[in-house]
Amino acid sequence: MQTIATAPVLPLDDILNLTLEAGLLMHQSGAGTHRTSAAMQRIAKALGAARVEVMISSTNIGVSVERAEAASHETLTAFRKAPHMGANFAALSAVRRWLHQLEQGELDSQSAKLQLAEIARRPTHYPRWAITTMVGISCGAFAALFGGDIPAILATTVGAACGMAVRFALVLRHFKPSIFATAASFVGLLCTGVLAHWFSQTPDAARAASVLFLIPGVPLINGASDLLNGNYLNGMVRFAMSAVIIFGIAVGVSIALRILG
Repeated sequence: MQTIATAPVLPLDDILNLTLEAGLLMHQSGAGTHRTSAAMQRIAKALGAARVEVMISSTNIGVSVERAEAASHETLTAFRKAPHMGANFAALSAVRRWLHQLEQGELDSQSAKLQLAEIARRPTHYPRWAITTMVGISCGAFAALFGGDIPAILATTVGAACGMAVRFALVLRHFKPSIFATAASFVGLLCTGVLAHWFSQTPDAARAASVLFLIPGVPLINGASDLLNGNYLNGMVRFAMSAVIIFGIAVGVSIALRILG
């Protein structure tokens, strides 16, 4: 009589941990609530869970997985802290590809664990000097779109890079968004305003573009997405965080403009 081999059943605690780790990585990389929740449900079901319940707040993430069999009925629940880490679209794309491979049966449980751990270990940001330089260039490009002349573009590039350097220094020292937004907008606009005043014929374009790197685009987009998908609490939290940053920008800009006259 021939014996048919069956694939080993993945323990429920492994399903729970893998689902939670993937969801935590997505949440901290800037994914919206609906996208993270849907991905976690797909991961758990691809790994063998019969039922999945997900709870996501602004700073916490939790999941409950259930497996009902003829001989037993298992349910496990776990929560993790999920502090905000900023946007990391490379990680989001990697998790999406990993999930596709998991659903297509291209990864076994051990390979899935190793690959997810490798995604989590990847550097989350480019070097600070590279980010600072590119932020300055991007704001200089905005000054060009606003009709600024060459000196205005150069002044904006230098000023925005200085503001970004200040932002990095304060974020690394764990200052709150309202503080680093105020300080960075003040330094960025002040440096840009001084340079543009002496060398540019279009200083208004330079000043307007010098603080655009602080606009919280990802939280605003995710907040709107959460509201449209019925995640009202998370949507309001993201909008509140964005409002705090925008208020800080306004304070810094006001102080710099008073100094510049």
